[in-house]
Amino acid sequence: MPIDRFIQSVDNKELVFVSPEMWYDPFEQLYYGIDCSKKGYTTEDIACMCVSEKSSTNEDACWRVYAGTNTKTVRISLVQDKLLGFLDEYALKSGYEVYIGKVNYAFERQEIKNLYKSSSPHYAKFFPDTMNREHYLSLMLLKRKSFQYENEVRIFLVKDKIKFDNGLLKIHCNYANKGLVSNVMLSPYPPIRPNGDIATAVRDKMNKIESEEMKKVLRAKVGCPIQQSLLYQVCERIKRVL
Repeated sequence: MPIDRFIQSVDNKELVFVSPEMWYDPFEQLYYGIDCSKKGYTTEDIACMCVSEKSSTNEDACWRVYAGTNTKTVRISLVQDKLLGFLDEYALKSGYEVYIGKVNYAFERQEIKNLYKSSSPHYAKFFPDTMNREHYLSLMLLKRKSFQYENEVRIFLVKDKIKFDNGLLKIHCNYANKGLVSNVMLSPYPPIRPNGDIATAVRDKMNKIESEEMKKVLRAKVGCPIQQSLLYQVCERIKRVL
């Protein structure tokens, strides 16, 4: 996420979940709020946190998608047992149920669009004669094959009615005290290659100064290791075969 958004969450002591209506891809929210009354289930409100199961696989693609070229971005590593313990405690106090599921990348767009039709070979799996919450949430885990590189896992908070604030559910959370974050990785800088440009050394030095300042600020706020991604670090070319 953008570094300023993360700092805002830490400063405001907020762990943020979103409504599926905020998801960017329209195929993800295709079945959100669908009328399942004929199947014996009344759909409920859902707040979701989307995380990646793996941090290194397809790292380049993730930085490009979420960081862009002009935005300072961070990758947050969460401590699984502490996060789930915190959410369990919150759910008990606030009347939520917590569910976790791996995103299903098995289908293409037309298959997802046709799932609700009885002619679909997958209809009985997602829309059995008697539906329940798990069947409905499985629809919230559908994503096209094109996004498979994300290795996404979704954590749902479920309740009859959720009071969203512009599509967000903000949960009070003191990050430093709860120890939820185990590592923060700063987005990589574009490669700086020595090419005779007199400003090369200056840009490299500025990047290092900026990186150290951001590490210092984040370390004080979150209290965990802060690293700089070296994904695009330049190495000297190999000149001869040994």
